[in-house]
Amino acid sequence: MTLPVSGPTAPATPVTAPPVRARRWATAGVVILAMLVATAAWLPFLARPLSADESGFLMLAQQWWPGHSLYGDLWVDRPPLLVWLFAAAGNLGPGGATATGFVAPGVKILGALASATSVGLAGILASLVSPTRRGRIACVVLAAALLSSPLLAMPEVNGELLAVPFVLAGLVCLIVALRGSWGWRTAGLAVGAGAAGMAAALVKQNVLDVFVFAAVLVVVSVGHVPRLGRRVAAFAGGAITVLGAALAGAWARGTSAAGLWDAVVTFRGQASEVINASASSATLLRGAELVAASVVSGVAVLLVVAVAAILTHRTRLAWPALALTAWEVFGIAAGGSYWLHYLTGIVPGLVLLVAIAPPRAGRALTRAVAYTVAVTLTVWTYRVASPPPPSPEAQVSTYLREHAHSSTDSVVVGFGHPEIVAASGQYSAYEYLWSLPVRVRDPELNRLHSVLAGPSAPRWVVVDGGSLDTWGLNADDAQQYLVRHYVERVTYDNWHVWERRRPEGTWR
Repeated sequence: MTLPVSGPTAPATPVTAPPVRARRWATAGVVILAMLVATAAWLPFLARPLSADESGFLMLAQQWWPGHSLYGDLWVDRPPLLVWLFAAAGNLGPGGATATGFVAPGVKILGALASATSVGLAGILASLVSPTRRGRIACVVLAAALLSSPLLAMPEVNGELLAVPFVLAGLVCLIVALRGSWGWRTAGLAVGAGAAGMAAALVKQNVLDVFVFAAVLVVVSVGHVPRLGRRVAAFAGGAITVLGAALAGAWARGTSAAGLWDAVVTFRGQASEVINASASSATLLRGAELVAASVVSGVAVLLVVAVAAILTHRTRLAWPALALTAWEVFGIAAGGSYWLHYLTGIVPGLVLLVAIAPPRAGRALTRAVAYTVAVTLTVWTYRVASPPPPSPEAQVSTYLREHAHSSTDSVVVGFGHPEIVAASGQYSAYEYLWSLPVRVRDPELNRLHSVLAGPSAPRWVVVDGGSLDTWGLNADDAQQYLVRHYVERVTYDNWHVWERRRPEGTWR
């Protein structure tokens, strides 16, 4: 493109503007670089022990076959796609127990892939809706920074992180599907948007982001988009198809649709009641930490600046983007337990808000993104330079592993901390690896009592504190049985390891 200059002082040759293609290639280079950075950020943590959630999901995935519980012989309040993703992670690299816990590089590789994919999709989304090149670059850098931030629980792989690429893919497909004339291309993109939105919800049930965004976007598109009804039908078809495939796949492994509904919908309401009625002060402390992390990480600042900018300069995407972000904030607040990884769920909304912000907000948003990058780099460096020391949980696992008599030994941990079970090399005789399901589904510990008194009673019981009694539970009967039939062997910090008493001639 050339811009001729007229007048008596015009030069003999035209002035050449920077080629559009060169700018596009430069932006694409930034996206690729950001994806590489997001991937590399995980590499120092490949040999770090898995967290409680990572360990539990991996164990659950590796034993998912028809059994007596929801997922084989274990139960968790999560949809099946999350379990399948962890099953895939188990095949990405060998795992094993170490002195510091259970290590499975494949899980961290899965996290790296999710982060890099999300950054790439953030770049595509920004290219579709951002009015400026600076805004597009800011979106990509922001996604890479947040998905690499230990203040958002990185390097923990959890449902929020694994749902982010599906959410971003759904937003991209939906925005393009509502542009242009109706045809096979737009129909396919609408189907893809519905499929991606349902996939996100099948990773974490409250991640209905694409559906919230779609509902508001369809409303504001009435009268502006031809054949809108057909596009909505295609979107619904994609979502229903993925849901049907997931239910069929789960049924083939012994998991019923009714059981999944109870776990991912009914249970959540029951859990909120239990938390509100009897949660310990630790829940409030985690809530305060979550708020502090949102401020220090830059999430809260970016949210305020972007929302203020959009409210003063509304476009057709403004209300859908604000509705999406409001839903994500609600999901964080309504989660109840307030873990740091909840904050990862707001990444798609923040990226979209920054992308559609008006150019005049560019300077403020650029500074906010720069602050987020600086904080992420600082905290990430500290995290890499300070590997965690052996924890009491790891010491318990090592003791169990060293004193195991055979591969058939089993253990019950009261309550939660599935990383102990994973690193011990034994299996859980109790279907609840996490503490909240125990408090909701077995508050009198009748199920635990039957396990301890049954024919396949665990050899080991690990108790956090001097008793099984804790908030939300009535542990009298189970505790009495534990004292009569088990003997305490060793203590690490607040963890007490009990072994079943041995009748003559047998380990029991």
